[in-house]
Amino acid sequence: MKKNKFLKILTLSVLMVCLNSCDQLLDPTETDFGKGPVLTTFSNPVTEVNIIKDVANTPVPFEFDITYAGGKNVPLDKDVTITIATSSESEAIEGVEFELPVKTFTIPAGSTSVTGSLTILTGGLVPFDFKDIVLEIVESSESIAELNTINITLKALDANTLAGEYTAEVNEYWNSGRFIGDFDGSHFTIAAIAPGLYLQFGFGPFPNGGDFYFTVDEATGFITTTGKDLDGETTLLNGSPMMTCAGGLFEMVTCDNTTNKRTLSPDGHHIVEVTVGYDRGPGATREFKMKLIRD
Repeated sequence: MKKNKFLKILTLSVLMVCLNSCDQLLDPTETDFGKGPVLTTFSNPVTEVNIIKDVANTPVPFEFDITYAGGKNVPLDKDVTITIATSSESEAIEGVEFELPVKTFTIPAGSTSVTGSLTILTGGLVPFDFKDIVLEIVESSESIAELNTINITLKALDANTLAGEYTAEVNEYWNSGRFIGDFDGSHFTIAAIAPGLYLQFGFGPFPNGGDFYFTVDEATGFITTTGKDLDGETTLLNGSPMMTCAGGLFEMVTCDNTTNKRTLSPDGHHIVEVTVGYDRGPGATREFKMKLIRD
């Protein structure tokens, strides 16, 4: 009996030692810093740039950042050297649609990033024939991340495009017949999708309340909000179906060709006027009148 008791105690002691050791090795709540590789990559792997064509075919500079992460997650006390090249996946051709004069970069000791640049050659770009530049990291004095590319979409557009960043000069908001306020100074982005078709991100005081498509009649400059997405589905603004001028539901804001139009400016500060809204039931519309000036 004493022998059996001794064996049980010995077995239990060994088991406890094993459990404690394994717990130290496998505890998922503990993080082992400082032993992983330092991985070099592009800071923003997917981006785009609007190329507004002009008569002079002015080259357009574009900058990008290369960085690293891992190790002790602190800046290294030594330089990191990176070499990049045009990927075989690139649609845009180096030397034809862009130039990459410098391909080797150094992140100085104590820093975590370096800025590179290329020059976009606009002469051969065709409006709405969008092309991608794809660059890749091919050498590094440290390790290279699995995601080692940057994809830059060149969105060539004609001189009269409305694509760009805008600031609201007028941004009125009406709720259930009550004027809430004018949120002028708000910022919006308008993207060119196809000739005469645009996508505006946000509206009124709701930059994340929904995006909507609109068309422009090139002859008259009149704007028509579609109320649909590219798949024909109803556009939702703050979760409710979008109102259009054709629907006749606007109560407080005039919605016609006088409040939905484009005005081109020789200096490029084009004006977009548009009214949008959504219906929450009888007497409960939300209506927005905007006049946006391109930055």
